[in-house]
Amino acid sequence: MISKKNLNYLLFLFSLLGYLFLYYGIERSEFFKLILGVIILGFIYFYWLKIKSLTVKKIVVFAVIFRAFLLFDIPNFSDDYNRFLWDGIVMTEGVNPYENTPIQILENKEINNENLDVLYKNLNSKGYYTVYPPLNQFFFSASILLSGNNWRLGLFFMKLIILLFDIGLIYILILMLRKLKLKENLAQIYALNPLVIIELTGNVHFEGVMLFFLFSGIYFIMKNKIIVASIFIGLAVSVKIVPLLILPLFLPLLGFKKSLKLYVGIGVTTVLLVLPFISQAVIDNFSQSLNLYFQSFEFNASFYYLFKSISYFFLGYKTSFIGIITPIVVLLTALWFTFLLYKKKGVKEFDLALFAKYASGLLFVFYLLASTIHPWYVINLVVFSVFIFNKAYLLWSLLIFLSYFAYSNFVVELATNSDFHSYNWYYYLVFFEYAIVIIFFIFESRNKNKTLKTIT
Repeated sequence: MISKKNLNYLLFLFSLLGYLFLYYGIERSEFFKLILGVIILGFIYFYWLKIKSLTVKKIVVFAVIFRAFLLFDIPNFSDDYNRFLWDGIVMTEGVNPYENTPIQILENKEINNENLDVLYKNLNSKGYYTVYPPLNQFFFSASILLSGNNWRLGLFFMKLIILLFDIGLIYILILMLRKLKLKENLAQIYALNPLVIIELTGNVHFEGVMLFFLFSGIYFIMKNKIIVASIFIGLAVSVKIVPLLILPLFLPLLGFKKSLKLYVGIGVTTVLLVLPFISQAVIDNFSQSLNLYFQSFEFNASFYYLFKSISYFFLGYKTSFIGIITPIVVLLTALWFTFLLYKKKGVKEFDLALFAKYASGLLFVFYLLASTIHPWYVINLVVFSVFIFNKAYLLWSLLIFLSYFAYSNFVVELATNSDFHSYNWYYYLVFFEYAIVIIFFIFESRNKNKTLKTIT
């Protein structure tokens, strides 16, 4: 009979082949092959979580190898990297990407760079100003500078940057688990998650970079180094603005004085990074792009689709009120969660498990109401699960791959104008995805003993 040690090595090999198959062997249009690969990787992932047989060393080694093998090709599930490279080239040419859309840059012939002609063909938002925060722009530019103005090599360096920060995040998670006197191999919840591996290093998304800064900040909060923490969280906001949603939750856990120091530090750090780009035109353009993103883009939504259908049924059109439901509900939820944290008795110092529970819950509410939920968004829930082990979030990290049906051959061949929104099977799969996730979330929420307690 095969030993547990040898079985883990065999599963590691199967997982590696699975990642190579998904990344190098298929296109995102091959839906059934994609889902088959995810199912195999998902079973192995949950087996490792169930058995808890991997040492920290093996977790780190396996995690690094899986990611490293995805460094050497163009992403096959997402084309966002084209805009990242575009912004990087534009920045290195001395043009502000917040003030010029790709269409304007080519029409005005402000830049003479052959790479732009190649990237322009595959850009998905040519008429939009960039929505990526300033620190992201630094990483985009650094990748281009390191590549010697070669976009393919620039893509490699971009992946390498993401990989290094992702490894750094795994190390931070291990340090946090060690400080809490929890089992360090809980880090595998994030480190070996298929969605994390595929969408970060593989598909070049910067959630891992943002999470490195965010959790570094939280780690320094645990060490009562508030100023240092504020700088790291400010850097996180300057990569992705998502952390802004959960900032109110620090107030009841840290108290007024520490929270004020934290918020001021985050604000100063963010402003300093924004200053090189700032102008009234930049503010207007950035706001316009964000507004268009939330109002016009629709992908893999749940309640948003429901509200939209109700609006069409009763009014015959999509009311603009739908666009303000999400911010109102999220704001009220944030205030409610903050109030609940204030009511908690005996919280004398920062409780990470408590913060993780409410922060992930707030993000979950936001994602349920948002008009666009790309797969890599769910990574923000996966990382919090290291400290609360919410099975609903981990299950969603696999079910979210069903959203790639929108790009499948079925849609291209059968949907009107190849528009996934005109194809009923797309909505059936979205309903299945969210129904399962919500059911599991309710089940998890009723299990009062699920939250891990901090021991400091």
